[in-house]
Amino acid sequence: MVDRRVQRLAVFAAAAGLAMTAFPGSAVAAPGTITWDDGNSRFTRTVSNTNPVVGDTITVTTKFERTGIPVEYIYSIKDLHPACLTPVAGSAKMSGNAVSIDTSSSDWIRAEFGITKYPVYPNISPKSQTFEIQYTVGVNCARDTPLPTSMHYGGSLGDGTYQAKGPAVTVSADAVSSTTITAVSGAQVGKAVTLEASVTPAAAGGTVQFKAGDNVLGDIPVGANGKASIVWTPGAPGSYSIGAAFSGRSGVASSSSTATVTVAEVPTDGGGDGGGGGGLNTGSFSF
Repeated sequence: MVDRRVQRLAVFAAAAGLAMTAFPGSAVAAPGTITWDDGNSRFTRTVSNTNPVVGDTITVTTKFERTGIPVEYIYSIKDLHPACLTPVAGSAKMSGNAVSIDTSSSDWIRAEFGITKYPVYPNISPKSQTFEIQYTVGVNCARDTPLPTSMHYGGSLGDGTYQAKGPAVTVSADAVSSTTITAVSGAQVGKAVTLEASVTPAAAGGTVQFKAGDNVLGDIPVGANGKASIVWTPGAPGSYSIGAAFSGRSGVASSSSTATVTVAEVPTDGGGDGGGGGGLNTGSFSF
């Protein structure tokens, strides 16, 4: 019997050359689905979102079909993915059945099946089997750059090794953000004051770290209105550099800004909070 692995490699080499000639630059605008034939085997790979943002979860499926006899049993699949994508635990399935990931590396996962469990027939049911796996898009993914995906598999008719078949995943660049600090007036030693930062574009997600000079006051979640605030009680007079650093969120880059807040001494004319130079601190953050 002819070694089908040799046939696969020869057919794939020819197909790859045709693909490069017929579709120049196709990786830049990768489709969501790609189909190719190797002898009487047909493969269809689909990426649910080829243009995700950081934090998105995408689903990658590989469908196995036969266009001619004989039947083939699918033994295993090795799904190749960019290293910045993280497999979602428990998401691997074969034709709807949960399967375990037997081995993995930074840029691939491998699942193995029983040798008679997943047949693919050309003319009777089941005529196809579909492997599915989900990935989370990581912050370390290159932006606006096609990242290849592909698969290898083992079956009763031989092994198939396919490099960079696709579809490619292109992670969108993060949107630019801006952070501004609301002006503060009337700050006074021992008197609580609210520091507020506004992030644009406004949406919930991420945190704002507030600082007074080199002192970190706290990390506050950003609300749906794009705002975060913290109460600060200065313990000494003077000019303070107030910083607000937005951590960024899915699809939105980080940003920061500073503002100067002048803190006055407690009045000594008998008014204020009991005279004596403001020895009391009533807020959560003071120095």
